[in-house]
Amino acid sequence: MALFEKRYTNKVLLDDTERLTSVIENARTIDGHTEYVIKTQRGPLPERSWRVSRRYNDFVQLNAALSISGFDLPLPPKRIIGNMEPDFIAQRQIALQNYLNIVLMNPILASSLPMKKFLDPENYTAPLHEIALQQVSLALRSDANFEVCKPIPDMGWRLRKHYYTVKNRQNPKQELLLAWVEFGPDKHLQDKDIQGVFKTLGSLRHTYIEPIVHQHVTDNGALTIRNFYAAGTLRDVLCITKPKQPFIKKYGNPKQIKSLTVQEIATYGYQILEALGYLHEKGLPYGHLHTGNVLLTPRCAKLLDIENGLIGLPAFYRPYVVQRRKLHATTQVDVYSFGHVLYEMAFGRPLLEATCSDLPHCEANLKNLLEVILSPEALKQDLPTVMQLLQHPFFESARRAALAIGNVEKPYFKLSSHLKEALQEAVNKAEQRLRDEQKVVRHQKRLVKVQEMMSSEEEMKKRKHKLRKEQKLAQEQRSSSQLGTNGTKQINGKSPERSDSPTSTSTATSVGTLTPPSLPGHKS
Repeated sequence: MALFEKRYTNKVLLDDTERLTSVIENARTIDGHTEYVIKTQRGPLPERSWRVSRRYNDFVQLNAALSISGFDLPLPPKRIIGNMEPDFIAQRQIALQNYLNIVLMNPILASSLPMKKFLDPENYTAPLHEIALQQVSLALRSDANFEVCKPIPDMGWRLRKHYYTVKNRQNPKQELLLAWVEFGPDKHLQDKDIQGVFKTLGSLRHTYIEPIVHQHVTDNGALTIRNFYAAGTLRDVLCITKPKQPFIKKYGNPKQIKSLTVQEIATYGYQILEALGYLHEKGLPYGHLHTGNVLLTPRCAKLLDIENGLIGLPAFYRPYVVQRRKLHATTQVDVYSFGHVLYEMAFGRPLLEATCSDLPHCEANLKNLLEVILSPEALKQDLPTVMQLLQHPFFESARRAALAIGNVEKPYFKLSSHLKEALQEAVNKAEQRLRDEQKVVRHQKRLVKVQEMMSSEEEMKKRKHKLRKEQKLAQEQRSSSQLGTNGTKQINGKSPERSDSPTSTSTATSVGTLTPPSLPGHKS
């Protein structure tokens, strides 16, 4: 059991959001089968790489697991006769590399458990669902109010977060959703402090933040129970899907998508900003805003999973954030993520890049707001604060409507001075890790540029050398051709009849000088 626990706790240090890149290095024949050697790298550092061997049938199984996404992936067809021929193996290797490239370029497919297991079996072969159920059972065994009913497999994008339907014994008709997740790599709060902060989270009240019905922290992770809404999250609404379906089926390649009206975007956007502003005011780190963490209730939009930052989970947009050196504070990450949420509400599909330089057509104030957050120029400087965004002209109507309604629920959240200090220290450590990772990414980008320049210069030198050789060879050929032409002209110009005579034996002794032919019986 001690060995199992050790292995389990080591797993949580992994940042599942780090990008994987893979190259099929070669193919080899083992026991009459072709195996493809795949080198995979995690993140920007080449030393964080490993190799795995996969057969064609392994690719077939991976493709079957990813097929529920609705994407038509370019897996090369199976071949029985001639599949060991070198030319065929080389062609298939190229086709399989193209397949991997397309899968890894899609963030939903790349983050899926089948893909992680395929490329990184050492870190993803543990029975995550069984481990989670064991942890949930241990966490609730002393609580008689809640009963775990059934799991909802792969409901969210996090591989280490697991969902269950739960019954409240005191109110059996209440629909509840339990979420269990392991601690992440940015968990810097001490166990005692995280217990205290989690306890106070249960008392947090804000009109635009979904409250926690029950919360519990263990040595390995955290459990939360919230009300379940059949309409699902904002992302479910945009993708016109049911919330309890697997993540890659819901959002991979939805058959239908919808965008929101300008008024809806302004209303929901304003409410999200109000919630973010309150969290920033209270010193609570969030950093996990995306359309899957925005709940649409009959009355308003509400933020979900406000505990994610406390337990050290990596953010959904982290792969984009590490590319931008100005996004080093959690508050700035929230503003940047808000830009992505706005984009998705406006156009019905996610922005699959870190920046947006060419926006589709939209309302003028909305376009300006998106440019203020997501344009490459905006991300080269400090982004506006949440309070500044709330004053943007796009939210004028939503601001007036909110003032007319007034505060439906008085916000409440209180932390002791000790917990505030502990929380700030944890935030500083998490932000430092982000800055360090951003430095590594920038350094690697510089190295790549230098290598490209050196390669370009070397290629330029080779081209110049080749051009000089070709010019020299051409010059020699012209000179040789000119010599031959000049000699022929002078011989033929002397006497056509004699030139044509088979007895003519005239030869050129020097350029432009002819020796007269010897006559019969004549001696010089």
